[in-house]
Amino acid sequence: MQQNKPNVFSGQKLSAEDFLLNYWQQKPHLFQDTCLPVDILPDRHQLFQLAEQEDVQSRIVYTEDNKHYQLLHDEPQAWDTLKHLKPTLLVSDIEKWWPSALALLDYFPFIKSWRFDDLMLSYAPTGASVGAHLDHYDVFLFQVRGTRRWQFDLQPVSDPKLVSDSDLAVLADYEPDEDHILHPGDILYLPPQHAHHGISTSDDCLTCSIGLRAPSHAELLMAVAEHMADQLSETARLQDQQKNLQADACLSTTEINLLRSLFTKVANASDEALAQAIGHYLSQYRSLDVMPPVETDGGKTRPTALWRISPFYTLVSYPLNSQQMQIFIDGEMTLCSEILGTVLSSQKPFSIDIPHLSQAEKDWLDMLIEEQILITADNE
Repeated sequence: MQQNKPNVFSGQKLSAEDFLLNYWQQKPHLFQDTCLPVDILPDRHQLFQLAEQEDVQSRIVYTEDNKHYQLLHDEPQAWDTLKHLKPTLLVSDIEKWWPSALALLDYFPFIKSWRFDDLMLSYAPTGASVGAHLDHYDVFLFQVRGTRRWQFDLQPVSDPKLVSDSDLAVLADYEPDEDHILHPGDILYLPPQHAHHGISTSDDCLTCSIGLRAPSHAELLMAVAEHMADQLSETARLQDQQKNLQADACLSTTEINLLRSLFTKVANASDEALAQAIGHYLSQYRSLDVMPPVETDGGKTRPTALWRISPFYTLVSYPLNSQQMQIFIDGEMTLCSEILGTVLSSQKPFSIDIPHLSQAEKDWLDMLIEEQILITADNE
């Protein structure tokens, strides 16, 4: 992995190769005193202001007994009335509403863009928590300000016991394997299904959760089946082989074999066909039902600007061959040259002044800028 730019491994004893081989999606790891910038994220007051904005998703979690946790959606103004109940404010999709926050992802160069879910920033006064719980995805817990105590397990939990009558899925009688205090710059990595419990140990505790989406096998199967089904003709229907004058309600081998043949067609589909199905799905897996804020003229007056994919969109790419690449954005597929496809899928800011592009590709880039699917990255 290239180390020419600072990243989460800079200054750490653990190398990127060792992390990916021995920790990634296997067991937790604590990064201490990393070089990740804390000043590109909102402070406590800015977080509350952000939560007040229309379309910004927020939650307040609170508890009366440190066992049962209640949840209040999109009502940050209720904070003062809940102060005595150890509340935590959580705001989702920070990277979409606070553009400078997007630069955090540059410190994790091994994460595919379509695996990224969102940056969630939480504020919690001393003693506040959201309870011991599991996540079904990888997460990096970045301590931004203040301190937080993290308790966590070294092995995944397969059969969790949950507290009843709680708005959140909180683990009952949790006994952790590890216990650490995180300071600004520290990061705790947790694979899926590893129990963890964070408790604020200061009144200025801000923690950024870098969540990585993990579609379930069921979701992937349904996405592929739906995509393949759209390719079938309406005239292709079940034809039974009934030959008995006395009908009954039994399924026969005819129906079973038909279903098996349909699954066989999916299993034998070309890599390109399966890539299209998955690309369509992953590129719109977590789209918000809101449009990005319009703040510029689309960049037409800045032809030398650097650009990146807007955090409101997800890009997935698939190389067809050495000359062509498929690009999926928000469920739509575009075929482009390998040159342009490589630039777009690099996950790095780029100039649109790319040599050897066709006029159609230049027009497509202009359209992406006009629709703010590409946004300027000059200030990063």
